[in-house]
Amino acid sequence: MLVRSRFRLPPAVFGSAALLLIAFLSLSHLRAADTPATAPASQPTSQPTSQPSTQPAAAVSGDPSVYDLYQKGGPVMYILTGFSVLALAIIFERLFALRRAAVIPTNFMGRLRRIYRNPAADAEQALAFCRMHDSPMARMVAAFIKRLPRGYEAAEKALEDTGGNEALRLRANLRIFYAIGSVATLLGLLGTIAGMIKAFMVTAKAGNAENKVELLSTGIYEAMLCTFGGLAVAILVTIFYYYFIGRVEKLVTQINDELTQLADEYGLVPESKDELSTTSTLRKM
Repeated sequence: MLVRSRFRLPPAVFGSAALLLIAFLSLSHLRAADTPATAPASQPTSQPTSQPSTQPAAAVSGDPSVYDLYQKGGPVMYILTGFSVLALAIIFERLFALRRAAVIPTNFMGRLRRIYRNPAADAEQALAFCRMHDSPMARMVAAFIKRLPRGYEAAEKALEDTGGNEALRLRANLRIFYAIGSVATLLGLLGTIAGMIKAFMVTAKAGNAENKVELLSTGIYEAMLCTFGGLAVAILVTIFYYYFIGRVEKLVTQINDELTQLADEYGLVPESKDELSTTSTLRKM
């Protein structure tokens, strides 16, 4: 009985895990933000007035927590959060899908050679072995074996066509992954520009108020949070995007090396007497 050795998880599982992780981090920041607000209630109300304050001014006024800064970023930060969840889901999915064991099963070609010794008699067993170890490498080898009875050129053409399709599968979701980083950067800049416009409008309405500088600086730093969030998402996406591209190229190179040996061992020389005598005895599939 053939049992598949490959375990698959749907991408939704990785997306749910990423969403739970972000929700947990957000709740932890929320609890951290609430803790300083309740701390002063337990302190005694009477303190010596002659004792100088040694705390910095930022600590007295209260630095905003990460969650507070996140909220001050406005609706753009919520959209960037959605982008980050989607990006993390793709990262986890690609890390799982681009494992070498999932693309090129361990010792696949060595075990195949022990099974596929005679192309005329062992084709069915070799195809069953490929189906049992379903992977890009196995599907390409199966295409080669199926077309080998029609000649070396037909088998080589089937191998190239299947290889092109498998290379596209290895790059699945990478285009939308790269788009997430680009759109996140532009969206962060858009949020910053909108925040700057709002900050100058508030400052203009303040007239000759003494806190005009404070209003302007507060609006500007809140607007810059969108750029920070967009760049944070874009940097994460860019790093993993080029890592995945390099990973795919490395796997494709390894597959080509293995399949070149396969073609040399079983393909023989195109249209040679040995090939014609071998392929003429094979059953066409």
